[in-house]
Amino acid sequence: MMVLRALQRTAPVRAYARSLETHPLPTKCATSGALMVVSDVMRQKLEKRDADDAEPFRWDAARSSRLALWAVVFHAPYLHWLHPWYEKMWLRYRIRSTVVKVALDQTLMAPPFLFCFLTYSALAEGSDPGHRVREQLPALWTDSVWFWSLAHCVTFNLPVPVRVLWQDVARIYFGSLMSLRANAPLA
Repeated sequence: MMVLRALQRTAPVRAYARSLETHPLPTKCATSGALMVVSDVMRQKLEKRDADDAEPFRWDAARSSRLALWAVVFHAPYLHWLHPWYEKMWLRYRIRSTVVKVALDQTLMAPPFLFCFLTYSALAEGSDPGHRVREQLPALWTDSVWFWSLAHCVTFNLPVPVRVLWQDVARIYFGSLMSLRANAPLA
């Protein structure tokens, strides 16, 4: 706890918090885009390691850029507006249980979000979105349920302004799964 308090007093964290208060959407978009690049570079390095060839790692900047564009244009704005709406819904229907919130998120919001992501990634690469969605949506949704069901136990207990930041940090791992599914060879 002392480490967290000390971290909160650092100039970069204070500057980020100020930016989050004064320019919430641009701050969330920039953070989301940067962290999506981090997660894709990690995924690319893992793929290179698993490829067992002698070629040195070469970063596919175009691939990372497509994913960053998704994060900036869709992901961060979507979450920026989703969480305040969630809070209104939770109050209106008196939903207090984190487990219920997570279940609603993963059953009602995750499938269309992941559908949009896979469609976008296929279109951005010039491939067939229908085929990508059919091949990858079940696996990506399963990944989502396993990962985000745990991560959202934290998400839905944080103040609304920092939820997107938390999800972006958690998405460093999940973003690598998104990258894997979006770039997996199709049958």
